[in-house]
Amino acid sequence: MNNKYQIALLLFLALCLLTGSLASSAEEPDTATPPPHSSPKVQVTTTDLPELPLELTSFGGAVANGTLFIYGGHSGTAHSYSTAEQSDQFWALDLKAPKEWKQLPSGPRLQGLVMLPYKDSVVRIGGFTARNAEGEEHDLHSQSGVSRFDVEKNRWLDLPPLPEPRSSLSAAVADDHIFVIGGWALKGEATQWHGTAWKLDLADPNATWQPLANPAFKRRALFSTAHDGKIHVIGGMNADGGPTTRTDVYDPKSDSWSQGPNLDGKPITGFGAAAHSLGGHLYVSTIDGNVQRLNEQSRKWEIVADYDPARFFHVMVPWTNKQMLLVGGANMSIGKFTELDSVEITTD
Repeated sequence: MNNKYQIALLLFLALCLLTGSLASSAEEPDTATPPPHSSPKVQVTTTDLPELPLELTSFGGAVANGTLFIYGGHSGTAHSYSTAEQSDQFWALDLKAPKEWKQLPSGPRLQGLVMLPYKDSVVRIGGFTARNAEGEEHDLHSQSGVSRFDVEKNRWLDLPPLPEPRSSLSAAVADDHIFVIGGWALKGEATQWHGTAWKLDLADPNATWQPLANPAFKRRALFSTAHDGKIHVIGGMNADGGPTTRTDVYDPKSDSWSQGPNLDGKPITGFGAAAHSLGGHLYVSTIDGNVQRLNEQSRKWEIVADYDPARFFHVMVPWTNKQMLLVGGANMSIGKFTELDSVEITTD
């Protein structure tokens, strides 16, 4: 990793910590119920899976039908955005026989997007595209495109576009529905933080995006995932005050929001995190280099594992019924990752 990347990341994180101290403190849900009083242990180790074909942050990543898919992302130095530094590549790794990454049909250059599993394939949502060349003044534009990859036909199929362009967003899938929350719209020099949220019924070929009850926040660089029939929205950056450890919960049955417990840590802990539900528990991997698990009885997050070096702007996806994978992302000291780490859940 070069010095420019390290310096930019250090300056940015220092700014986040400063602003955060002044402020108030991309799958199907796993519905298995853990045994009473169970306390599964967690450990993070490096796998021998094939490394990513390129270094990426802010990309789309998901596992569908035993295959890990990744799309797009940022391959340049921190806070340098250009056409050349955005990926349009689409890759797949068969986790049942993980010999090598396979390149699939590409699409638009995107970062700050979300990719979600649906049945045997994936859906990509939003993101932004840089229209400027490297070294030129940034000209960044959020996108409204939504597409599903047809595995049999080996091509992308367009779905109804988002009601507004959106990047740095979060999204989750549950019961055939996509739920889109947070993010902003970049329009060259203009920026609009979104206070709306939407859902789309993937099982209905004639479906259109339907509004959800508006969340009581405007955040980007957040992460959403389905757990126990609800959508948990974790951390991110506030429109009016820096990073946050706040979590919020959307109930699709009542179309209502409630506030969840804050993550354990400083405001920056919630920035660029990744989450997944496994074995009846909800887990979050943070920029602090720890894995936190939601204790729903005590309504608090508990640190259950530490790992070094830490990652942010990565994804955490399922591997086995007791393992998740940490994929991509960056660390402010060493740069971007190509190695895949395993988050393994064990019981006494």
